[in-house]
Amino acid sequence: MKTKPLLLTLCMLMLFIGCTKEDEKSDFKVSGMLQSEGKPLGNVLVNIDGLEQFKSTTNSEGYFSIENVPAGSHSLNTKKSGEDNSFIQKSYPIELSNRDLVLESLILPNPVLIDTILLDGVSNIATIIWNKSLADDFREYKLYSHSSSGLDETTGQLEHVSIDRRDTSKSIQLENLSERYFRVFVLNEFGQLGGSNIKSVSSLNRNLILGGNFENLNDLSYWNLSGIITIDNTSSYAGLGSVLLSSVIDSTVKNTSGAKVWWSVSENDMSINIGLNKNRDYTISFWYRLFGFGYMMYPLNFYYDQNNEEKIYTTIYDYDWPGVWVPSSPFKILDDTGWLYFTKTFNSDSESNAVFHIKTQVEKVWIDNLEIKIVE
Repeated sequence: MKTKPLLLTLCMLMLFIGCTKEDEKSDFKVSGMLQSEGKPLGNVLVNIDGLEQFKSTTNSEGYFSIENVPAGSHSLNTKKSGEDNSFIQKSYPIELSNRDLVLESLILPNPVLIDTILLDGVSNIATIIWNKSLADDFREYKLYSHSSSGLDETTGQLEHVSIDRRDTSKSIQLENLSERYFRVFVLNEFGQLGGSNIKSVSSLNRNLILGGNFENLNDLSYWNLSGIITIDNTSSYAGLGSVLLSSVIDSTVKNTSGAKVWWSVSENDMSINIGLNKNRDYTISFWYRLFGFGYMMYPLNFYYDQNNEEKIYTTIYDYDWPGVWVPSSPFKILDDTGWLYFTKTFNSDSESNAVFHIKTQVEKVWIDNLEIKIVE
């Protein structure tokens, strides 16, 4: 007779356990509101663990809701896309155990965008400027560049890294006649907080000769000089000055008989190292002016060395330059020629740097507005 109460007790216990398991929740609702810069964010993509079945989009008030999320530890991921591929994003760890989760206010970082790209037309230096990140967990900026708009951290060339949130500009040297695209990424210790818009800048056909206007002595600092070479601020084709190459004349008798008198004119040489691209056409041009005693076989020459080989050796001379010939000699006493123009196009057959030379054996030679540019 004692077995009946025992069986009854066991049945009631099983019924209680069954009811308890049925009442326990196995999935939950996750909801909340997203803000940035103190304002609700609409049209933000929200997902849990990157799964398609657990995704939502915030409404105009910044609210979202995701149903039937299983208990356990998860990652709540948010991303807001802007114009020109810009975005802000952040992930939040969440834990679901015995009730629905309501996230009152989730804060996304402010968008960081490239505002301006300034181009120095003389040097082809581009300065990229962006706004400051206000993210609490800011770690660093990374600036990337690329030759096309398909620009991210994997395709771009890393140009600049800064852990100072106030460091919001960077100057980059551009190649001649090129277009470059730029993008800034903002990161915390876990990864990207956002990516800026993509902006491009096109460089100009910059003169490859630095200081080719010869305005002051600093312009000669780019050159290797041999002879008497200085800046003349009393004569120029344009601007404040020109470079003056002065030769020394030796009028001593060159033979023992004294039958002929020959003069020796010292040679000036100025050279500069320039990078050229293979199979590309360039133009060299400058204004020049000559005066005085000169050796007319090679009065004014220019050429360049590349891979230890002499290229485009050119002698500039005109027997019609006004002046008086020294009888039976290659020497002439030139009147002032005034400013004359010279230009020549050439093709580089190598990627290696070239060393350009200008040489003269005329008493006084002025050169101004010296340029080497890519043929467009």
